[in-house]
Amino acid sequence: MRRILTINCGSTSTKVAYFEDRVMVAKQTLDVPLSDLRTMPKVLDQLEYRRRQVTDFLDSQQVDVAKLDMIVARAGCIPHVPNGGAWEVNELMIATLKYAPAAQHAATLSCLIGVELAAGLKIPVVIYDPTAVDCVDPVAKVTGVPQIVNMPVFHLLNPRMVAMEYAATHKKRYAELNLITAHLGGGITLAFHDHGRVADWVYDDEGPISPQRAGAVPTRYLTDFCYQSGKSHHEMRVYLASQSGLAAYFGTQDARDIERLIDDGDEQAELVYRAMALGVAKAIGALATVRAGNVDAIILTGGLAHSTMLTGWISEAVSFIATVAVIPGEREMEALAAGGMRVLDGTEPIQPYTVLPPGYASLAEIYARPSFLA
Repeated sequence: MRRILTINCGSTSTKVAYFEDRVMVAKQTLDVPLSDLRTMPKVLDQLEYRRRQVTDFLDSQQVDVAKLDMIVARAGCIPHVPNGGAWEVNELMIATLKYAPAAQHAATLSCLIGVELAAGLKIPVVIYDPTAVDCVDPVAKVTGVPQIVNMPVFHLLNPRMVAMEYAATHKKRYAELNLITAHLGGGITLAFHDHGRVADWVYDDEGPISPQRAGAVPTRYLTDFCYQSGKSHHEMRVYLASQSGLAAYFGTQDARDIERLIDDGDEQAELVYRAMALGVAKAIGALATVRAGNVDAIILTGGLAHSTMLTGWISEAVSFIATVAVIPGEREMEALAAGGMRVLDGTEPIQPYTVLPPGYASLAEIYARPSFLA
């Protein structure tokens, strides 16, 4: 029997699950309230808080860490790798996430917690299907500023799982279909899957409003806001990535709270929530052009896909493009464990992580010159 622990730190929760072979024995989603997040403005500030959540889970389930065969974590904000699959959590990855992260995101903490748990034990710790996989069409990276290359970042783990699930229920293979996925969570990202390869994407800072993120803001307003706000570079990055969107309007990132306001007749809540739905629909429409409208299905997934109000508005707007399938919730823990099992079975390798972050020439330089995001 193979024992696997999976860890998935999202923007507003810590998910942890224990598997024996491919059977999920126990799973828990531990909320991280906005009030607590505001006391921990940098992602690394949350490490001890979230590590305690994981160890409390292990204690409650009487899981002995020393008997684990593998810890599989959601990937953090690492530089781009050429493909998905399992990547070794080694010293270079740890140093990158601590001292030179690509962005502020709680996913960074997942493998760091895994490494702390495995300290002194011969337990492999890997990430699986990271967000920074660069297999997109080169044309998708071009921006109007020659000095800026738009590198792909998107939720891959859960969307790829639900895409495979959708294909299987229609007696197809994932590699046979053109699919648009919209992962609706604390941040919202979308991707165009062209026969098993993500060809283009919309990241959570260039698309719709989301529970915590500002989404796309016109540069003519954003430039003035940044300079006039009095916030530092770091403070502005944190605000746009974790304190904007629904949280900024209503003091909560919980869509259930917003829907209660709407049910009580709050017109502002309905306006902003509709704007979020329309933003998702617009992004789906934009991605449909990537292959000239050749789309087999549109899949709405993630935690927010439980909202029939939100998915109903989105579906109304985009069903003329293709069939809309709503697969709510996440398959991320199952996807992490399945990836770990494939490694333990020998059908997939653990790939060595060797990618230095942009602007750094060596591991020693990462330690000597930490990023302002660290």
